[in-house]
Amino acid sequence: MAASVSSPADIINVSLRRIGYKLRVASLYDGSKAAKSALDIYAQTRDEILRQNDWTFAERNIAMVLLKQAPASGYIPPLAWSTAFPPLPWLFEYAYPNDCLKVRAVKPVPIFVPEFDPQPCVFGVENDNSLNPPAKVITCNVPNAVLVYTGQVTDPQTWEADFVEEFCAALGRRLATGLVGGEVAKMEASDEAQAMNTAEMQEG
Repeated sequence: MAASVSSPADIINVSLRRIGYKLRVASLYDGSKAAKSALDIYAQTRDEILRQNDWTFAERNIAMVLLKQAPASGYIPPLAWSTAFPPLPWLFEYAYPNDCLKVRAVKPVPIFVPEFDPQPCVFGVENDNSLNPPAKVITCNVPNAVLVYTGQVTDPQTWEADFVEEFCAALGRRLATGLVGGEVAKMEASDEAQAMNTAEMQEG
């Protein structure tokens, strides 16, 4: 890891240092130009990097919450399909976890424990407008399914070093557009003027 990080401010400061920005932020909400710029893109960039790879620290395995189930006997007249059932051709509709950024796999509960090679199953991610309120759902043909997904992990102290590196690099690139350039030139000129004043005082 390029630097030890324990807070969003640490992440931002590492990113700023990489693009040559000399000022630091005290927090994500300190009101400085850098903090305001970072606040607009911090969470979005973090979640994007989380989605890009199957990070071990972000993996979650949970029993899925069943919302709808197709009739065991099928849609035989007079019973017809309706929005009370999962969308065709799926048999089960499950809730989409609030902290889920990416579904990795849906798998059945193993019959024999331990089962070292569980096989993932086909699934779909859809919007169910018949729910109140409408919500994103996961559909599949697996009863009592287990969901493997990438969770939204916000605590920097739990992140892997490789993730921190990628996040800082991506955040730095996005911050550079608004911060590097004229602002850096002004700071460098100010630093140069201060250095010259100090040198003149020492010589005088």
